[in-house]
Amino acid sequence: MSYKLKTLIVFDSNSLRSTDAREVAYSFFAFGRPFQEIEKFILENKLSEDIHIAIPSWAIEELKDQKQRQYKTDIVEFQRLAKRLSGLPHIPEITLPEIEFDCAAYVVEKAQEYLATKAIRLLEIKEEIANTVLRNMMVRVMKDENKKAPFAHSGKYKDAGFKDNVVWESLMNFQDVKNYDKVFFLSRDGDFKNCEVEFRERWQRHISILKDENNVLVEIKKDYENYINERVIHDFAQTEYFRDYLYDELKVKSVILIDSKEYAIENFVIIDTCKNANRLPPDEDGTENIKISSEIRIFFTGKGEKKEQLVSATTLLWDDESKDIQPPTEFDFELS
Repeated sequence: MSYKLKTLIVFDSNSLRSTDAREVAYSFFAFGRPFQEIEKFILENKLSEDIHIAIPSWAIEELKDQKQRQYKTDIVEFQRLAKRLSGLPHIPEITLPEIEFDCAAYVVEKAQEYLATKAIRLLEIKEEIANTVLRNMMVRVMKDENKKAPFAHSGKYKDAGFKDNVVWESLMNFQDVKNYDKVFFLSRDGDFKNCEVEFRERWQRHISILKDENNVLVEIKKDYENYINERVIHDFAQTEYFRDYLYDELKVKSVILIDSKEYAIENFVIIDTCKNANRLPPDEDGTENIKISSEIRIFFTGKGEKKEQLVSATTLLWDDESKDIQPPTEFDFELS
C-alpha cells in the first residue's frame, strides 16, 4: 500500500475562539478562523484520513465558560447604559425581558449541535490518570521561573496558567499520539515555550508549537504537496495491478549487494508503493514520463545477525494517461 504522513493538529482554546465586534460571541457556537482555514484545506484536498484535528475537552469547556462570562458582563453593561440613556426625551424606556435567560444551557446546546458536525478527536484526561496528572502539574508549579511553562500567568484571566497546564496534560496523555508522524500544536500565546522538549522526550515524535494557522498551513502544504499534485499517480500506485508488478519485480531477487558484499535476501516488505511521483521533462514528442519512487525493506543475515536495509525502487510510467509501466524497475542498491 501507499503510506502517507500522518499528522495531528491540536488547537488551544485561544486559537478556537469566535468573536463578534472583537468580543467573545455567545449567540452561536463555532470555532474561529484558524480552525476554519485548516479544516477547509483538509477537506478540499481530501486529506481527512491523513490529517486529524484534536481539541482538548478542557479547551471546549473554557470556550463555553468564556461565552457565559461575556454574556453576564454584557447584561450588566447593557443595564448600566439603559439606565443612563433612559432620561433623554428622544429615547424610549429601555428594559430587559422579564423572562430570565439561561445562557449557560443555551451555549451547551449550541456547542453539542456544532461539535456533532465536526470530525475532531477530543483529548480528555481519564479518571485513572488524574492523580499522575496532578503530580505533574505540582512539579511544574514548584520549579524555578525558567521552567514553569505552561504555568505562566498571561492573558485576561488569572487562572490562565492552570488552564494551559490542563490543556497541555491532555495532549501529553493522549495515547494515540504514537499513531502520528507529526504533531502541530496551535496556540496564540507564548505560555508553551520550550514544552516541545518534554513532548519529544515522552513520545519520540516531531512537534511544532505555532502561533499562526498560516504557519501550520505552510507546513502541511509542504508535507502533502506531492500527493495533492499527483493524486492520480499515488492512487494508481495503490492498485492491485501496480502492487503485483512491484512484488513480481522483487520476488525474483535473491541477493543484495551492500558495501561490495553480497547477502542472501531472506524476505522483503513493500513499505510504501508511492513515496513520491515525479515528472520528467517532455521528450521531443511531448511525452511526459513519470517516475514512481517506492520504499522497500529487505531482510538478510550478516555476520550471524538478522539485519534489514531500506531500498528505494524507481518505476517509470509512460505518461499519466496510459500509465503504462516501462520495466525494469531500478533500485538504489544492487539486487540480483
